[in-house]
Amino acid sequence: MQTQIAYNDERIFFRFRWEQPDPGGWLHDMLVYRDGSWERFAEPSPWVPHRSDEDHTGFYEDRVSFLLDDGSVEGFEQFGGWLTAHYGMRSLPSEVPTETVQNDEHFGFDGLDKTDIRKYIPQACTGDWWENDWETIRPQAELEQLKSDGVFLDLPMWRAHRSNPKGYGTDHHILDYRHSDQGRNTYTTQSWTPDDGPELMWDPAVVDGGALDYHEIRDGTIPDQQDGTYALELDDAVEFDPSVAEWEGAMIPRRPLQEPHGSAADWQATGTWADGEWTVEMWRDLETDYPTDTTQLESGEVYTWSPAIHHGAGKRWHWAGYPYKLGLGVEPDYPGSQYTEGTTELVASEYSGETPSWSSIKSYTIPLIFPGILIWDDLVDADHPRAADVRDGTVTMWELYENDPETFLAAEEF
Repeated sequence: MQTQIAYNDERIFFRFRWEQPDPGGWLHDMLVYRDGSWERFAEPSPWVPHRSDEDHTGFYEDRVSFLLDDGSVEGFEQFGGWLTAHYGMRSLPSEVPTETVQNDEHFGFDGLDKTDIRKYIPQACTGDWWENDWETIRPQAELEQLKSDGVFLDLPMWRAHRSNPKGYGTDHHILDYRHSDQGRNTYTTQSWTPDDGPELMWDPAVVDGGALDYHEIRDGTIPDQQDGTYALELDDAVEFDPSVAEWEGAMIPRRPLQEPHGSAADWQATGTWADGEWTVEMWRDLETDYPTDTTQLESGEVYTWSPAIHHGAGKRWHWAGYPYKLGLGVEPDYPGSQYTEGTTELVASEYSGETPSWSSIKSYTIPLIFPGILIWDDLVDADHPRAADVRDGTVTMWELYENDPETFLAAEEF
């Protein structure tokens, strides 16, 4: 992934470019009418629209995201996103059953009211800094104090379907869960049933027949990412009418889009797919009105940054980067004794004017890997040959798997 980072006295900009030869990554989570009932088409993933399997039902958007920390989260500068993946998370072989989550005092009906376990940081749990059992989450008062002290990871995302048409990203933070920031995100969820269908459809004046045609899209006729209609804006939605939009192959997004506000709308963003490549820009103010769920930024300071890309898939099906030190106008020092110069250290360039002139901003090539099911528990397990170094924070992910960044970039698979 090619990455450029620029800032001025008020804002920071990120620009990402990566190859993505398969079109259609701007379609997401569709309700489709076939054989007399409505079905949700969101899996399996990843989805490629021109594959020969006529019954493929995966529609999942492309995304780019990153984790950002100001040094408050112990271990993040060494281990990046692996610090947040734990035993019991959804999509892992150890995934905690929904019923167990719902009956848990913290995550269940009487607490967060969740149905699964997602990312969290070990500091949200009791015990030593590296201990991470999801059943030992700290009391709410202690979590609130950690959040007030800035002990969380900032997690902004650009989503090709659920945020890009609105000109925003979506903003999240990780403490005891992957929480959405305060306010309102760019998307909501409409109710539906197999018999009655969705609540909403497109106004037929916007989309003929009130719905997209699944068969056309499956066969490769995809709405244009620039000027086609593929996302259901609430402003373009009307109450579902089965006499209009209940026909074989009718397809309506389950996630209508809305105007965001509050901390959830801190990041503006725009993305364009052309010639098999995404170009995405994300930007926000250095200082925001919501310091308890957004990492505040300052010129001359150093942060830890770790990116990821999803293509037509969710959950663990993504490509992740190791952690990098990011200096806003200053040269950072990466921890560890090996591979601490070059691509492990990024410097944001200062710019003037309304927006950066990207042709004059340094570009970094960031290698990404598929993380598989390697999680934090594996790294700190007593059977891991370097568990003591991990617990002491004296080794980094780059060193742990002996990946020299320069050699890493030259590897054929990247």
